[in-house]
Amino acid sequence: MAPLPNKRQNLLPSGFISVREILDHKRGVGNLLNVIGVVKDFRAPVPTRRSDWKCEIRLYDNSAEDDSSNSLAINIFRPENEMPNPRLGDVIVLYHAKLQSHAETLSLVTHWTTDIYIYAANQIPRPPEGAKEALRPQPRKTTQSPGQVVHEYVSFLYHCIDKSNLPTEAEFQDMKVKSTIVTEKFKQLKDVRDGIFADVVVQLVKQPYDTGDKITLWVSDFTENDSFFHFVYTGLGAFAGQSADPEGHLATLPFGADPGTGEWKGPFGKRSMQVTCFDPHTTVIRERGLSTGSWVMLRNLQIKYGRNAANLEGFLREDRWASSLKINIVQMDVTDTESPDPHLKEAVRRKREYEREKKDQVQGIFNAAMAGKKRKSDMAEMGLPLSDKPKKKNKNRSKARKRAAEQKSSSVVSTAYSEVKCEYDNKPISTIGDILDPVYIQTDVNGNQVKLQLPFVNVNYRANVRVVNFMPPDLEDFAQPKKLTEYDILSDSEESDIELVSEGEAMVDRATAREWEWRFFLELEDANPPEDDREKKKTLWVAVNNLSAQCLLSLDASDLQQDEKNLEALRQRLFLLWGELEEKKSLEEDRKYQAALANRELNRPPPNSSDDESGSPQKQDVEPSQISNRPFTCCIHQYGVQVPEENPLKADAGEGKRWQRMFGLFGTRIAYN
Repeated sequence: MAPLPNKRQNLLPSGFISVREILDHKRGVGNLLNVIGVVKDFRAPVPTRRSDWKCEIRLYDNSAEDDSSNSLAINIFRPENEMPNPRLGDVIVLYHAKLQSHAETLSLVTHWTTDIYIYAANQIPRPPEGAKEALRPQPRKTTQSPGQVVHEYVSFLYHCIDKSNLPTEAEFQDMKVKSTIVTEKFKQLKDVRDGIFADVVVQLVKQPYDTGDKITLWVSDFTENDSFFHFVYTGLGAFAGQSADPEGHLATLPFGADPGTGEWKGPFGKRSMQVTCFDPHTTVIRERGLSTGSWVMLRNLQIKYGRNAANLEGFLREDRWASSLKINIVQMDVTDTESPDPHLKEAVRRKREYEREKKDQVQGIFNAAMAGKKRKSDMAEMGLPLSDKPKKKNKNRSKARKRAAEQKSSSVVSTAYSEVKCEYDNKPISTIGDILDPVYIQTDVNGNQVKLQLPFVNVNYRANVRVVNFMPPDLEDFAQPKKLTEYDILSDSEESDIELVSEGEAMVDRATAREWEWRFFLELEDANPPEDDREKKKTLWVAVNNLSAQCLLSLDASDLQQDEKNLEALRQRLFLLWGELEEKKSLEEDRKYQAALANRELNRPPPNSSDDESGSPQKQDVEPSQISNRPFTCCIHQYGVQVPEENPLKADAGEGKRWQRMFGLFGTRIAYN
């Protein structure tokens, strides 16, 4: 009779977790876990859309042996030549696999630190002897190796576990062969057609419309299908005060578009499909709070022509043939940057390309409209019909103005601080007053010429300035934890400008942040203000985003509350930019603090707060005349951001939003040696 295993062999080795504990949610999603289990099922490797291959192994152990349905899936992504090839009953020791949740089902997925050890079942000795000799050769370099305690536990687990839960060898091989027959049910929306059922990964591009018994979604994966409804961009006409529907497109808008304004926020073209969802999927949509911006996988989606018989639509119904309740809508995790779903990653990449293309096209339309309005205005002033060309003397006048501006530019730049370099040195100098001046266009409203102020224009400037204030007040806060966006899932994701605000953007806690970015503001005034502005100098706040700050400072962001070296380097570089400003501001803050303490002791109210509710940094604390810093030349760009707006009369950026004009620094560098 074989000797009984000792107590140490019976215990799960330190640092490992049982299958039952994982399935019972004893560990949080995202944790790296160590697991030992017996192979119950193996799905052979298949290629992915990337360079890796994927296979799946299902494990169980003695904590889950009483329930034949309880096993844990291990998803392995590796090059084909590094893929494991376990056999039925082999024991696997897994180090540092990441816990994930997909469709409410927990599983493990390989991490870059994951090590996989396979013990051949037919070579595992009976306890108390360890199973070291049963280890198969490793196809790749590992970082952690099992010790004698693990070898002994492998022997105990294999010989003591209930193997009645295992399939027969023939069943195991049959399932393995079938797993290599890939039936590609996944489709991009550009490939769906009438009469098929498909799996798709899409984003909700409009708020779900709930009628009680069903919910209607508008979704897109940013591909185009000729059988989808064509959404036309009408934003520029509405933006300029014209009819939002000059060609009558709104009369044929499908269900889901705003009937009052006809506004469709995108994507434009034939990139969006209407999907009608029935129970039990409506319950999931409500409970999960799925809304505009959510990414989802829709499985077994029925595709057919809708009521208008002109456009394809999707229908998500209950699967009546399933043995148990099956949910075919799954929310996708766009924060998983280590093992992202490849279909989701490609869809996010297409969205980024679409947004860039849309931005360029809208800017082109806007520039053309502005040029046309200016030409009509100039010709009207000269009394010319619109078909005539401007006279030559007008062109000469324009050249003269340009020469005068260039001469003014050269005279001003000569006084700029030489240690701060600026791009576009051939661009004329603009004053703060020039930059702040609003831009108007003439447009026709019901047969009347109306002068409208634009909320912002996308224009670049060059200015000769001094820094008179900065925000936040402490240099330690110039770097903040990097915000999470859906584009972080892309390995080649580029830094986004501060003005590119993404819906669903999430803040990161400082204590747990792994990446940092620059975010601060500078208040600028003219170094040589015009005569008219010298008594009351105009100032301008500019945002400095991560890319602009890296260019300006030649430093990467970090946690400045912990990184003293980087903080001191930042302080030295900024001294070249603003001289004694930080010291003066610090003294002013101390003076205010002492005054506040004195007021508290005398039971006086604090000074009145600013009336500025725009969310911009507050006005300067230090008088510019007190600051000893030199002028420099910098590049500034104007842009607009969407901000919440409760007053519908001011909501010029869509429902509940308005445009706010912003200014940002770019193309400016401190020449630090």
